[in-house]
Amino acid sequence: MERDPEVVTEGQRAIRILFFVVLADMLGFGLIIPLLPYYVRQFGASDLVIGLLGMVYPLGQVFASPLIGRMSDKFGRKRALLLSVGGTFFSLLMLGFARSVGLVFLSRLLDGLTGGNITVAQSYIGDHTHEKDRAKSLGLIGAAFGLGFIFGPAIGGFLSRWGFSTPAFFAAGLSFFNLMNIVFLLPDSKPQKDSRKVPFTFAELKKTVSTPHVGYLMMVKFFYALGFTTFETSFALFAMRRLNLPLSSTSYILTYVGLVIVFTQAFLIRKIVERYRETEIIRLAIFLSVPFLVGYSVSPNITVLLALLTPVSISSALIGVSLNSLVTKLVDRDKLGGTLGIFNSIDSLMRILSPLLGASIIQYVGSVYLGSFEGAFVLIAAVCFVSAFLPHYRRFSLRMHGQQS
Repeated sequence: MERDPEVVTEGQRAIRILFFVVLADMLGFGLIIPLLPYYVRQFGASDLVIGLLGMVYPLGQVFASPLIGRMSDKFGRKRALLLSVGGTFFSLLMLGFARSVGLVFLSRLLDGLTGGNITVAQSYIGDHTHEKDRAKSLGLIGAAFGLGFIFGPAIGGFLSRWGFSTPAFFAAGLSFFNLMNIVFLLPDSKPQKDSRKVPFTFAELKKTVSTPHVGYLMMVKFFYALGFTTFETSFALFAMRRLNLPLSSTSYILTYVGLVIVFTQAFLIRKIVERYRETEIIRLAIFLSVPFLVGYSVSPNITVLLALLTPVSISSALIGVSLNSLVTKLVDRDKLGGTLGIFNSIDSLMRILSPLLGASIIQYVGSVYLGSFEGAFVLIAAVCFVSAFLPHYRRFSLRMHGQQS
């Protein structure tokens, strides 16, 4: 079926704007995250308080992502995005003016409770792209996300020489720029008529994700997120104890991992989705990542470590984009934002649990190797769920296409 050229043009324009919206937002996020411990330390915060502060934002995201996603279904994507970015703007202003630990906590909680822009951006793409182009466009949003995390800390470190409040105000400026972009440039994605009749409740979200196909994907997402976030959050401990690497070397390695992920999402995914379906990509990427994820734990030096982490990073990027692309194809548009919000809340939940899990394994089991084997174990479990999911998805796809024809 031919697509309306006007719709295609509007979709392309929306994707370009969304790329810069997500990039600016993640730059602002990356600016302040590494500086928060230093920021609250000047107010006398203890190590425990600093640790708890790191949990506030993802905890807010666990609850906010599904709700803001559902709001975008019911009231329109543009309104939900304005709410999300507006909340970030005010939270950053609060952070810049904060003169107590309590206000810093409140600012991070506000940012977490309103920070659903990634979910809304993914929903926009689900509205404006053809299924065969879906993974490519979602990859661009993922690349913008990754670039913000890579360059944000460096910019924040540079700005901090003028005081810890300066990066917060600079990030607030980026958020204000985002608001202007959304208001004046981003085309709206109106909610479908039927979506206004769908109740705005957790029960309705539960009903949506309880369908067999989405349920399988949620299980894959859970194990994938658990495995890779445990790897990410425990890697610094591994590098310090196994290879005796200084902080600077560990930072460079993680930057390299981020660049590989960005390259995969921005460029490599385009070639791969032309040859393979998302279900095949997920299965192959998980099988590929498991031996290398186990192998990096016995790396004798940085060169071998980088060689082993390259396929792990590529696999992580491919799985993340492919899962989101599948969700947009399996869920009706009037429920897409809420469903994507639940998937993104799984990531936020893992950001809370994985550091505790990885560090506990390394400390109490007494071996740095098990931190890696634990990640491999959960990925192997994910393979089982993917294998169980594939035949169901194929029958569902045939039935779905039959209804459309």
